Amino acid sequence: MDPRVTEHAKLIVTYSTGVKKGDEVLIMSSDYGLDLASEIYKEAAKLGGSPLIIMTPSEVTRAYYEVTPEEYLDIFPNHLYELTKASDVVVSIRSDINTRTLGNVDSKKLTRRDKTTRKIQDERLTKRWCLTQAPTPGFAQDADMSLKEYEDFVYSAILIDWTKQRGQMEQLKKALDAADKVQIVGERTNLTMSIKGRNAVVGDATHNVPGGEVYTAPVDDSAEGEIWFDLPGIRYGREIKGIRLKFSGGEVVDYSAETNQETLKSIIETDQGSRRIGELGIGTNRGIGRFTKNILFDEKIGDAIHLALGNAYKDCGGVNKSAIHWDMIKTMKPGQILLDSKTVQKDGKFAWE
Repeated sequence: MDPRVTEHAKLIVTYSTGVKKGDEVLIMSSDYGLDLASEIYKEAAKLGGSPLIIMTPSEVTRAYYEVTPEEYLDIFPNHLYELTKASDVVVSIRSDINTRTLGNVDSKKLTRRDKTTRKIQDERLTKRWCLTQAPTPGFAQDADMSLKEYEDFVYSAILIDWTKQRGQMEQLKKALDAADKVQIVGERTNLTMSIKGRNAVVGDATHNVPGGEVYTAPVDDSAEGEIWFDLPGIRYGREIKGIRLKFSGGEVVDYSAETNQETLKSIIETDQGSRRIGELGIGTNRGIGRFTKNILFDEKIGDAIHLALGNAYKDCGGVNKSAIHWDMIKTMKPGQILLDSKTVQKDGKFAWE
């Protein structure tokens, strides 16, 4: 086994989640994540944790939507909720062998199920949680890489000096915490929002591995203007290209997409909260230098920002609630990020770099 898998597991157990004696550790994975899940299991056990692995093949998930009558999509999986509730640490490993498994499933079914299981997601976010990636052929293919190249890419973004990275991200947090208004200016984009009274969070290798973003939650009714996303949004295995959103009073009042607009429509219309911005994130990971159609990496690109429609993180002081939290990415070359009319980033380069 690649020794980097063990290093990856140690990072998650010690740095990301801080497993200690007596912790109940839930490890959830799919097709290609068993090696990493097993290493996390062993590292947690060494520290006195009680680990449990749940594997769900992606084809089983697809089959669920294929055979389940629509009215049964509303049945709540109480056993999974109670297991999540009983856990101190929850680690989720993205490891589908085929990233398009759900590509032909009706998006209305998927959003309906998201609404049903939202309570589980909310409970997970109260834990010491972590989402990470195991390299798979499917994700490698999406990134136009061989599996070997993709493995090198993944570990070069994950196995870095996170203490040093955190120190650099603290500068951006300080600037955001001191600001009242953010303005994003770029191609076909001029969007403003308030972050007054909100808390910016340094996203190192804690909840997401890899880390490399500083994020906050805009004031719910403050977003005004338009934004165009040059990179495609990925949802349910579908690529939504050329997304344009117009905001007024904090809500999406108009939208369009060059492809899969019906999927975009179903996302925006999930519930009332899905029309609002739950997160503004600014990428800082210079080890991620290319778009790979994987939001866990792409949102951390060092010259990009991302907005998430839907649920806001409580650690940012956010209050928006939704069954979804869906990220869209915009590169900032060319472009500017302004805080209270002062440029903090221009064409992807921070003022202090």
